[in-house]
Amino acid sequence: MLRAPAFWLRRTSRRGSALILVLLLTVSLAAIALSAILLTGSSTILTRSFDRERDYRYAAEAGLAMGKSRLSKDTTLHLPDSGYVTLISNGTITGADGQVIPSVRVNVYAGMSGNVTGEFGQYASIVSEAFDSSGTRYVRRLELAAENFARYAMFTNTFPTGLCYSTGEFIRGRAHSNQGWYSCGTPTYYDTVSAVGSVSGGTPNYQKGKISGAPYIPIPPVSRLASLQTNAAAANLDITAQGTNLSNVRTRIEFVAVDLDNDGDLNDANEGFFRVYQANSGYDDRVRVDPWTKNGQNIPNDSLCGDWHVQDGVSKFYPIFVHGESWFKNNLGAGSGKIAPSSPTDIVSNSGNVTVNERDAIMSHSGFRCYPAGDPHLVASERRNALPAVSASAWQKGGEDTTFTDSTVYGYWQRWGGDNSLVTAAFNGIDAASPYYGYRAQAANARLWPLDRTLNPNSKGVIHVRGPVALNGVLKGWVTLYAQTSGSAKGTILLIDDLVYAQDPASVLCANLLGIIADTSIMIADNAINSPQRSGKSGATYRWTDGNDNGMLTANNFVFHGVTMSRTGTVGVENYDSHPEGSSTFGKCNTASTGRGCIQQAGGVIENYISATYSDNRDGFGENRSVDQCLNSQSPPYFPTTGRYLNNRYSEIDPARFNVNSLFNQLQSGN
Repeated sequence: MLRAPAFWLRRTSRRGSALILVLLLTVSLAAIALSAILLTGSSTILTRSFDRERDYRYAAEAGLAMGKSRLSKDTTLHLPDSGYVTLISNGTITGADGQVIPSVRVNVYAGMSGNVTGEFGQYASIVSEAFDSSGTRYVRRLELAAENFARYAMFTNTFPTGLCYSTGEFIRGRAHSNQGWYSCGTPTYYDTVSAVGSVSGGTPNYQKGKISGAPYIPIPPVSRLASLQTNAAAANLDITAQGTNLSNVRTRIEFVAVDLDNDGDLNDANEGFFRVYQANSGYDDRVRVDPWTKNGQNIPNDSLCGDWHVQDGVSKFYPIFVHGESWFKNNLGAGSGKIAPSSPTDIVSNSGNVTVNERDAIMSHSGFRCYPAGDPHLVASERRNALPAVSASAWQKGGEDTTFTDSTVYGYWQRWGGDNSLVTAAFNGIDAASPYYGYRAQAANARLWPLDRTLNPNSKGVIHVRGPVALNGVLKGWVTLYAQTSGSAKGTILLIDDLVYAQDPASVLCANLLGIIADTSIMIADNAINSPQRSGKSGATYRWTDGNDNGMLTANNFVFHGVTMSRTGTVGVENYDSHPEGSSTFGKCNTASTGRGCIQQAGGVIENYISATYSDNRDGFGENRSVDQCLNSQSPPYFPTTGRYLNNRYSEIDPARFNVNSLFNQLQSGN
């Protein structure tokens, strides 16, 4: 058998390999060409897809913008606490070129979200759904924070002609008017001033500018405050007031802070309380502490006003008439058990008929002070008229701030109607050496109304009052108080003395926030505490009777921490244009001469109409208001919102799982 040469076999093998390589190369080139064709097509498809997705995304975002604009401008639109409203249904979107984006439609929904109660502020969500006829969808959500009225240092619905902010007045926060805003002279505005009309007049110092033609912001109607009574009643903090208006207010709420754990401070949340005083008929002037000039000398001030003396190392308060009592005069002097200092001016000849000269002498003493009816300092006045009667030894002594009389012929301290067991237990821990030890008896008798949930589990920080109420004291906690008109009893508030936080708001601890709301007006009382007084003696000197017990600011001012809202009236000053005249040394407020000094407020004023606080450098209070920085991000419980919303955060929603009903159910559950 013939065999081929070996070299021929090798050559034949090389030819077969080359053919395979050519075939592989051809296939590869074909595959590359095909891939290029496919990639070109895919790129075109992807580009178109991206363009389309962009259209959907932009359309959804445009829907969010239109929804927010509707919420901010439509003052009649109020979102329900549950469910949602449809703002736009099957709407079109117009591009920047003015042309409608083809095939794309939007649905826009809005509803409350998060904590829908509003206890700690309110949030809303706008949901925008962009879609087409093929079922393609893109869904975006915008969470909004409801703007709270508490962020305004000054807000007025109307600004009457003839009024203006003047030289020496300061507003250290946002200011707004639903009409115009007027200045005269050179007031200073530390934040933006806006008005629906024009911001004009004077030569003010606008440190952050002014805005004319601003949007209208409505004051909330009474219907939007209905939840306040419900929340207050659930915690037994719903009170029926005595009296019908400011002139005869007979109910007083005094806020009290108590160091329960003996740690030397009032920083604990459960250390906030208040007590409620109800005056009997005919004794409303004792609640107001009316001025000396109201009825000449025939007024109760001789039992409400007096001075301080030291007995056995303890400073005690003695009303004017007591200076004529034998037990007082017999104990004047130096040494153990004696009342000091003593001088001829400490003596009143007849306790029942104090002469104007005797009254004038006592009023000239350092530490002269006045207190409203029921105040624990008034031991000698209140206990001698206690019901049931007490022995002479119980009332023949000076008053300290923890001494207490439950009931007198003048009125009584109302019991709290809730379960008092937690309160009593909390007070049992107060050490006998504590200056707050005397509050134990008040707590045991249910005279201290707890604000915090640890002692009042159903509390949401809301107090509701039917009718007029007077306020003063030291607040610990987050509280909103609403005085509502009930029949002939006007929902009005009288500020009879300073009302301050347990911590200075300048400390920005944000441990205390107060909002007070009145259906009608909120007025700083022209009384013997807030206004300088004369004894009745001809030519007598005006003297301050406010010793400023809170110790945070100087006397000769009215000090208030919190936000005030008058729905239909004003936040003002009683008799702002009457006694006494201001001077360079008396009643100064900043650079202005006023009769009563400054309104030193850390918080805000919201009112239906703005009113004068002083006139022609003569009387009343100048304004020195500043915002509480905590109110930029927080608000008192359930305090009303403006109806405007601020952007909080955006989020995307899976369109495949989107269902508007399910979404808002989830959002309103707090999840």
